[in-house]
Amino acid sequence: MNDTAAKGTRLSGGAKFAVDMGPLAVFMIAYFLGGRLVPLIGEMAGHEWHLRQGAEMYLAVATFMLSFSVAFGFSVWREKRVAPMLLVSGVIIGVLGTLAIVLQNKTFFYMKPTIVYVLFAVMLYGGMATGRNFMRTVFDGALHLPDDAWRTLTIRYSVFFAALALLNEIAWRWLTRDCPADAPIAPSYGRWGWLLAETGVVEVAKCAGEANWVKLKAIGFTAISFIFTGLQAPLIVKHMSDDSTPET
Repeated sequence: MNDTAAKGTRLSGGAKFAVDMGPLAVFMIAYFLGGRLVPLIGEMAGHEWHLRQGAEMYLAVATFMLSFSVAFGFSVWREKRVAPMLLVSGVIIGVLGTLAIVLQNKTFFYMKPTIVYVLFAVMLYGGMATGRNFMRTVFDGALHLPDDAWRTLTIRYSVFFAALALLNEIAWRWLTRDCPADAPIAPSYGRWGWLLAETGVVEVAKCAGEANWVKLKAIGFTAISFIFTGLQAPLIVKHMSDDSTPET
């Protein structure tokens, strides 16, 4: 009993889904509803706040970083360990998200999926080339497969992540090519000028191309990943040992 407590408890299906998808849901809400929520929150706080035109992405990135930190902390607290893939994603999100906000340059966050996918592809293929099996990390110890099956999965996922990286680079560059420059920062708001405007109600997601990229990133890539993972089921079922059981 003490040993189990020391090791922690693996996240249940619902908790793991919340950790994985919760920050993404917060990102979507902040991006598409931020223009309405900011004035409402300001009114509740006794202030007249308006989201600066073009700042939807910065609000979404800031709230995404905060919610990811909460999800990451919950995962570590519950499982008593740091999930390697979650840690890698967290470092990249923190660095690129901070750069995007501080430098007022959305390119850093547009490229975040590209960097994550490239890094995953390199880690998986590089690990296989050096005799390390990082696919067990991806599946979080839930599967027991022979080496040849892990090798096949590693190759497939390496190619898949590389393809997603290329798709993201093409998508964000094409979709945001005509996006207007961000509205000027209001000096009167001081350190909050990167987010708030002085007056007026600003349309949400002013740049349609940027909004389409957000939908592709949050919904499209997620759906593609679920479908691709589902397509690996025949290989996994074929090679899974009859007596194999998920680790606890």
